[in-house]
Amino acid sequence: MEQTVEQKLKALYDLQLVHTKIDKIRQVRGELPVEVADLEDDVAGLETRIQKLKAELDDIEDDIVTRKNLIKDSQANTKKYETQLNEVKNNREYDA
Repeated sequence: MEQTVEQKLKALYDLQLVHTKIDKIRQVRGELPVEVADLEDDVAGLETRIQKLKAELDDIEDDIVTRKNLIKDSQANTKKYETQLNEVKNNREYDA
């Protein structure tokens, strides 16, 4: 059975639509490795940033411990000096 010109044109048009879809899929498929590499780079950068932030947090926590110890030492010295001050009986002891 012979196809009319209209039917042939319709078939060609449908075929062209299919080829266009295939080309789009190939294009997207071709870009995926690049996108994956970009995402892997982003992940690596974020992991590096996390490591730096963890190190900074450790330093800050160490500084907090040091400062708390300084506060305890200062409070102990304050109590010691208050006790000494309360034990002063005359001006000469006070001046010493």
